[in-house]
Amino acid sequence: MLIADSADRVNTFKVAFLTAASIFIMGFLNALALNTYDLGTMISAQSGNVVWIGLNLAGGYWLAFIENMGLLFGFAGGAAFALVAQNALKDKTVQFFFNWTIFVLPIIAYPLVLQYVIPPWASYVVLGFACGAALGFFRKMYHLEINNAMATGSARFLGLEFVNGVMRKDKLALFSLLIFAICVAAFSGGAFLYGMLLRLDYSIDAGVRLSLGTPGEHILSLERLRHGLFAYLPEPDSNLARILGLVAICIVPYLFCPRQKKTV
Repeated sequence: MLIADSADRVNTFKVAFLTAASIFIMGFLNALALNTYDLGTMISAQSGNVVWIGLNLAGGYWLAFIENMGLLFGFAGGAAFALVAQNALKDKTVQFFFNWTIFVLPIIAYPLVLQYVIPPWASYVVLGFACGAALGFFRKMYHLEINNAMATGSARFLGLEFVNGVMRKDKLALFSLLIFAICVAAFSGGAFLYGMLLRLDYSIDAGVRLSLGTPGEHILSLERLRHGLFAYLPEPDSNLARILGLVAICIVPYLFCPRQKKTV
């Protein structure tokens, strides 16, 4: 987990910003995955995924079951990789660039390249890895540890910190309440940005999978491109806008790299 010395206000703010940025990207990414032809499901919420593991196994939907398992192992593998990487990297600047790159590389690569060349179950592994890595790398906002892969925990703590802050007059709890509110807003904000870009046209057609656990069809070649980045090129292409938006929000946080203090 990327952390900063509590006495170093600049780096502490940068770490908090990076956590918020990762939450925003998780919201955007889940919205993208939910509306993507090959996926059509949330990719960071493992509670629902584990339920579908059991349902698809019981129903004999083996392709969907493989996709669910790929997402589970990808997520767990990303979290494990984050722990190993954190123990190996000590310099905060190097640590940040490595962590953020490992996090965003599969997220950018999926809509640009991977969705056209790998089967859906592999896409689940790759994006699940990115979500798990995010949870391991970026979850520190000031004095709090945040689950940045989903909003369930943040929504729960909104209620708890409201009681502690408002009813018990705890100033630290009020600050925590503000942080959790930012977390919920950031996750929803990422999905909102995707939704606004989606409204540039209506290129998402009836072929999109919107139900959880439905087996994905592996379409090859030019037929597959109709459902991705190059869909409806003669019209204003919202797919391109959504991908450019994703690339932008993945790159901007590089400007907020925490700096390693030089010791004399």
